[in-house]
Amino acid sequence: METNEHNTKEELIKENVVTDETPQEEVTEETTTELSNEEKLQQEVERLNDQVYRLSAEISNIQKRNAKERQDAAKYRSQSLAQNLLNVIDNLERAIASPSESEDAQNLKKGIEMVYESFLYALKEEGIEEIDALDQPFDPTLHHAVQTVPVEEGQEADKVVQVFQKGYKLKDRVLRPAMVIVSQ
Repeated sequence: METNEHNTKEELIKENVVTDETPQEEVTEETTTELSNEEKLQQEVERLNDQVYRLSAEISNIQKRNAKERQDAAKYRSQSLAQNLLNVIDNLERAIASPSESEDAQNLKKGIEMVYESFLYALKEEGIEEIDALDQPFDPTLHHAVQTVPVEEGQEADKVVQVFQKGYKLKDRVLRPAMVIVSQ
């Protein structure tokens, strides 16, 4: 019986070997298919992770940009009001510069000077300053040259020799350039 069993075992082993070879090939193909599926899934995970990182960076950039825009809006909030008030200041300066001989005119001029000083203080509190132009080197970002004059003795070229209209800036932004005459 042992021989019979032994033969049977050998036959079974032979049969299994033959039959095992086919399933082994299939298993190898299935493993390859599974690996390629795993690789595909891994690539998809990597792609999605990359996409998440990129979107996260984009959101961060948007948040930074919005914060900067909010800061700029707060920093320059009084720009449009200041631009409208510059003409009022010009008119107050003209009123102060006008001759006043009578006592009533002197009193009125004093009141105008007080209003003018209050305006200048309010503008200074908002960060609005006059652009110092007279005897300064000409700077096209701060000055608007309306005329040039020849250089006289003792003068330097490209210097502001007269100011027609004062210029103003809000922090680092020019509200209105100074209208000037420049020596050349």
